[in-house]
Amino acid sequence: MQTHSTIEPLQPKTWQLDATNGIEGYLYHCVLCDEALILSKHQINPQKIQIIFNNTCPGCSLELDKVLGCRPSILPPGRRLLTNLKCPDAEILLEPDDPLEHQTRRGNSLPRDLQPSITTGIEAIDKILILKKGQLVFLQGEPSNALSLLLCVRATLPPPRGLNSDVVFIDAGNLFDTYTISQHITNLELDEERVHERIHLSRAFTHHQVYNLIIDKLASALDEYKARLTVVSDITALFCDPDVRDKKESLDIFRKGIRFLATTAEARNILILITNLKARSKTMEDALTRTAHVSATLKDRGAYTKLTVSRHPFIPEKDTEVPLDNPTLAGYSQ
Repeated sequence: MQTHSTIEPLQPKTWQLDATNGIEGYLYHCVLCDEALILSKHQINPQKIQIIFNNTCPGCSLELDKVLGCRPSILPPGRRLLTNLKCPDAEILLEPDDPLEHQTRRGNSLPRDLQPSITTGIEAIDKILILKKGQLVFLQGEPSNALSLLLCVRATLPPPRGLNSDVVFIDAGNLFDTYTISQHITNLELDEERVHERIHLSRAFTHHQVYNLIIDKLASALDEYKARLTVVSDITALFCDPDVRDKKESLDIFRKGIRFLATTAEARNILILITNLKARSKTMEDALTRTAHVSATLKDRGAYTKLTVSRHPFIPEKDTEVPLDNPTLAGYSQ
């Protein structure tokens, strides 16, 4: 590919993009194989990208109208446009777009209906998180575990409060609490035996086991139980365990695992919730925030819990803060 002052080559895979300084741009990529196609300072009509690449991903050869995604990414200083080496005619991307509707898969193609697919029963959370099928949701902070257990029970409720669904719970943090689950069942006046039967628990004790449960076991579990909610608890705990010797491999398979979860949520139209109780690795947490459709932090403030939403497909503002004071999430887990 010819290199111009405004057009330069792009690393082929999304996880190879490592710029930390620059301006926020738009990364167009394949949501299946993570092939990076275009990194631009400005939004580009996806139809242009499909035409230039003959509607074929250069990485996996699938049709781009089915796998083309867009997400925020950092554009190196002084750059306007970076393109895949197999991009045959990048100049057309610099031309002004026609007034056609932009359609991108990541976030923007999620349903714009602001009614959540599942509710927590806590009005302030339900109003701003808007949890919907098709999302990968990343919740940071200790209260996130209490919220995940509450959602496990409420997922068995019929719509509009729940999903009328079984749940797959991958316990990477040894956090699943049967007693708390039973409390929620009692509060909601549900059949305790039936709800427990609908929550399918798998525990992991090493980071390789977490990876295996996600990559090799999750799909078959979703098929078997027809589950529309999956929870992965405290996901960075085992990947950051002091006994992990190969840190690079740990990070590589961690990234692959969360990309798989995001793709699975979209492809199967299910809700996948990842929790992370403590800050252990900024690199991993940044990867989670970039990959998830929804990213939020929950912090206990004694009398209330503070919810900070940093990314959401339906909320244009960043760092939206909501005090949750009646009741607190701590109260839900007691």
